[in-house]
Amino acid sequence: KKVIASIAIIAWSTAALAQPLSAQETREEPIGGQPPAGATASVTNLEEQVAYQRAFEATVWAMPALGIYGLRKGFLTTTPLKENDIAAFSGPLTQKMEAITPNTVTPYITAYADLRGGPVVLEVPASTAKSSLYGQVVDHWQITIADVGPAGVDKGKGGKYLFLPPGYPGAVPEGFIPIKSGSNRIGFAFRSVRGPGATNEDAYIYTKLLRMYPLAVADNPPQQTFIDPIDMIVPTLPRYDIGVLEDIQAIIDAEPVLERDKVMIGMLATIGIEKGKPFIPDPKLKPALERGVRDAYFYMQDLVDRMHAANLY
Repeated sequence: KKVIASIAIIAWSTAALAQPLSAQETREEPIGGQPPAGATASVTNLEEQVAYQRAFEATVWAMPALGIYGLRKGFLTTTPLKENDIAAFSGPLTQKMEAITPNTVTPYITAYADLRGGPVVLEVPASTAKSSLYGQVVDHWQITIADVGPAGVDKGKGGKYLFLPPGYPGAVPEGFIPIKSGSNRIGFAFRSVRGPGATNEDAYIYTKLLRMYPLAVADNPPQQTFIDPIDMIVPTLPRYDIGVLEDIQAIIDAEPVLERDKVMIGMLATIGIEKGKPFIPDPKLKPALERGVRDAYFYMQDLVDRMHAANLY
C-alpha cells in the first residue's frame, strides 16, 4: 500500500509540475515528467507486460542456480541417492543422463549436501599412481568453493574438507580443511582420472575411497552409500514453463538472500515469488509468465549460437 501511495504521489506531482507553460515560457518538447506529446502505451495490458518481463529476467538471472537445483532434484527424486550419498558412474555418461555440458569420456562422481543440518565432512583420498581426483565443490550458484585433488586445496595428499554453512558460529575441529559456503546447499562433480597404465576399473575402485557425512557423526561415520546411475534415466534440465518459476521459489526458500540479489528478490515479489510463501501465479498472468520463461530460453540459446559462430576456426 505504501508503494502504491508513493507512486500515486509521484504521478500527481509530475503531472502538476508539467502543466502547459505560458507563451513566454514555451519551449520544445519533450517536457520532463511525462512522455512526448501524443505518446501512448505500447501494449494494451501493462500488468501482463510487467509479468512477462519479470519472468524473462528471473529465468536468465537464476540459470546458474537452476542448473545445480536441477541436478540435485534429478538425482534425489529419480534415483536412490540421498543427502551425503555418492553417485559414482561406472562408465562414461550416455544420453540417459540429461545434464548441461557433461562430457562422454570420463566417468563422473557427484553428491549433494544441505548444510542447514550443520557442517558436512568430505574425505578426499590421496592421489595414487593409478588414479587421482579432479573437480570442484560448488555452492548453490555454481561458484567454486573448493577444488580437490592435485589441483585443489589438498594438493593431491587427500584430506578432510569441512563445509561450513553461511554464518557458521562454531569452532572448527583440528584435522579438517575448513571451507565456508555462501549457500546452504552444495554439490560436487569430480572425475577419477587414470594414471599411466591404469584401467577404468582402477579409477572406479579409487572412487570408492571417498566419504561424505555430517560433522556431528565424525567420531563414528556411517558406512558410505554409493550408487551407480549408469543405467538410470536422470532428468536434470530446466523445464521452460511455469516450472522454472516454481524451481526459483524453491531455491529462494532454501537459501539466504545475497546482498547483490536484493533488487531481483524485490522484483520477484511482484509476480508472487517470495521467501517462505507459496508461489500461486495469478491465472490471468500465467500465460504472460510462461511466455517470458520461453523467450528467455530462446534468448539464451541465440547468445550461445552466436558466440559459437563467432569463434569457429
